[in-house]
Amino acid sequence: MRAALLRSLVGIALALAVDVAGGDAVAQDAARGAYLAQAGGCRGCHTEARPDAVPYAGGRSLSSPFGTFFGPNITPDPERGIGRWSEADFRRAMREGVRPDGADYYPAFPYTAFTRISDRDLRDLWAFLRSLPASGRANQPHSLSFPFDQRWGLFAWKWAYFTPGAMPDGADGPASRRGAYLVEALGHCGECHTPRDRFGGLRRDLAFSGARMASGR
Repeated sequence: MRAALLRSLVGIALALAVDVAGGDAVAQDAARGAYLAQAGGCRGCHTEARPDAVPYAGGRSLSSPFGTFFGPNITPDPERGIGRWSEADFRRAMREGVRPDGADYYPAFPYTAFTRISDRDLRDLWAFLRSLPASGRANQPHSLSFPFDQRWGLFAWKWAYFTPGAMPDGADGPASRRGAYLVEALGHCGECHTPRDRFGGLRRDLAFSGARMASGR
């Protein structure tokens, strides 16, 4: 009887230890994910441009030759945000540019760069997003001109301009590889600093040579 009770108590203690350790690991992942979100500039596109805006609740506008895009709510609200997403949904969005319902994302969401983000960084970014306070702010539909408002045409755009895959291995040392990763994947610098053609595809032959902003600069 005593032996059985002792085994039960040991089992409960081990279970509690694993649970606490797991909670610490999740907290650490979320903290690292917050750093990654800062490095990736996530808040800039997913927060309204006003002083009292709720972080990551969406609403930031992005003007383009095709119309105006609005950053979506990426807080864990189940109705207005990504609260019903699975981690697999998040990875598919980042790696393939595909929504949970199977529709393609517009490349204003820079999955063309995010496809190169590492598995660990995606996991930690997901942990951070899940840790945010949920916001019920409704998403604003994009305001695009015809034919760019026809989402079905994105399959052709992706065929022409999007190649999913990880970062290629560099040969110039760890610092150079880390810098390339921050610039080309997580920081997606080329999305703003590389000119585009008339269909919105990056001119990779002119990478980082500067691009015209919506304001005309």
